[in-house]
Amino acid sequence: MTTAAVLHLRRLTSAPQELPSALPPPTPAPPRFDRLQPGTRVIVQRLQARQELNGQAGRVQKFLDDKGRYEVRLEVEPAKLISVQPHNLLQMVDNAALLNHDPPIAGTIVNSRVEDDGTAQFALQTHGAQEMTWVTCDKLRLPKGTLVKITGLRAKPALNGSWATIESWDDAAGRYVVARSATEKIKLRPVNVTIMQ
Repeated sequence: MTTAAVLHLRRLTSAPQELPSALPPPTPAPPRFDRLQPGTRVIVQRLQARQELNGQAGRVQKFLDDKGRYEVRLEVEPAKLISVQPHNLLQMVDNAALLNHDPPIAGTIVNSRVEDDGTAQFALQTHGAQEMTWVTCDKLRLPKGTLVKITGLRAKPALNGSWATIESWDDAAGRYVVARSATEKIKLRPVNVTIMQ
């Protein structure tokens, strides 16, 4: 082999090798309208095994599909991650407004309870005040982005118990516009939604 051929062969073998192009990034999962979104503030409630955590505030990190639980980072020092069943969380809804009240009252939902007759009530803590007003969900105007459970529908009973996300309020119809998916939206009266998990 001639000297020129050897040099050519060395150039070929020492040249940077072209690597196969990187795989495209994974396709993001489609948005869910039946789950609390990451970053949602919640309060832990009704835990039996770890009652010391009841009343603690935290933020949803993600939903663990394989466990049917939310991963929540508690707002404590040091920060603590816990795995919680949906019915042990109450979303803290900011800017919820009390209907038919003059002057208007807005605040944050900070607690819940179930009356003896099974009626769910929610504590609205008004901005800048310590006292709480206990009301049923149909007495509140819930803001966009609130996760709600559909309840009490007679025309479409199959939807009862399913979850949706509020998109807007239709003033003329007196109904929420809620999304069950990216393509399915329905209108619901306030009496047909609740935030109780």
